[in-house]
Amino acid sequence: MKLVLLVALSILMGCPSCSSNSGSGPDSGTDTDTDSDTDTDIDADTDTDTDDCVHPEVVEDCTGGWCTIPNGCYVFGSPVDVPCRGVNNEVQVQVTLTNSFTIKQHEITQSEWTAAGFPNPSVEPYNDDKPVGFIDWFETLAYCNYLSQQEGLDTCYNLTGCTGTIGDGCPPEDIWGCGDNTFNCTHDVHKYSNFYDCPGYRLPTSAEWEYVARAGTTSSTYNGDVTTNDNFCQEDAVAEDVMWYCNNTTEIKPVGLKQSNGWGLNDMLGNIWEWTDYVYKGLSLADTVGQQEPLINPAGDGVGNRRDLRGGSYRNEACHCRSADQFGTNPVGRFLDTGFRPVRTLNPPPQPDAGVDAGK
Repeated sequence: MKLVLLVALSILMGCPSCSSNSGSGPDSGTDTDTDSDTDTDIDADTDTDTDDCVHPEVVEDCTGGWCTIPNGCYVFGSPVDVPCRGVNNEVQVQVTLTNSFTIKQHEITQSEWTAAGFPNPSVEPYNDDKPVGFIDWFETLAYCNYLSQQEGLDTCYNLTGCTGTIGDGCPPEDIWGCGDNTFNCTHDVHKYSNFYDCPGYRLPTSAEWEYVARAGTTSSTYNGDVTTNDNFCQEDAVAEDVMWYCNNTTEIKPVGLKQSNGWGLNDMLGNIWEWTDYVYKGLSLADTVGQQEPLINPAGDGVGNRRDLRGGSYRNEACHCRSADQFGTNPVGRFLDTGFRPVRTLNPPPQPDAGVDAGK
């Protein structure tokens, strides 16, 4: 009876790692894409004109656990023949990011989380070197604010008036999904209408996340194309060296044990899902952010009842740990395999002295 209840709860909340097994959720692969645009460019593997899209040289530039990513252009999304492709949300489109930024080399670990004074909500047994998990979207924002405050930077999120206790609110047995009494905000928390303008730490936009995950590659992972689908968990040759997924582990692993990508980033794919600052609507990136192609610094707004998770987890098949794979779920939902890594714009425009709020 308890197993039935857990499965039902996961379905209702949009369990990120259950979707690939059940075929349900916001991106089940059953939606239809009526895009019939003719590809006129010379890049045969894309459905958008990318001839003028210049990607910078991919060079590892990491210091003290943070990696510098130069601004540039790439193609968001995936070709139509990729296993487990989201028909609508993975429509390919040219994206230009005009700001360089720094990003955490790996997901925030349990030791880094508790050093901020937050209780560890991760599933026991605890491990300082494993990514912190079982946190909702709003809790990740509190940590980003903490990092900003440590460096005297204006925070990106207004968490005044939010309810609940960070790192608390879920019964220990509800590891598969919990949304009751967790840390929650009912207002738009963004202090900057243009997310990229904030000088402090924040979550990456979905476009930034995919840019760094790809590291200049056009294949479904930075190690090549996956060939297996989501019918059942099976070994995928390109996945073994770069990700923890359902074929090679049954638990979350410490960070940094798999091959990093060209930027020097660890665990971008598999191990644990990563929250992004992007309202998931199951639509193309252009439709979601309301821009005409090609897209410049796409972000969208903060209004919506689902947020985007990226990278897949150890409970997923390889085809759901691709660079382009997305999953939208309730921002107050907690799952044992949801974590995050912050970013910070390196060249934001000058801002008026807004003061550094305490956040929460």
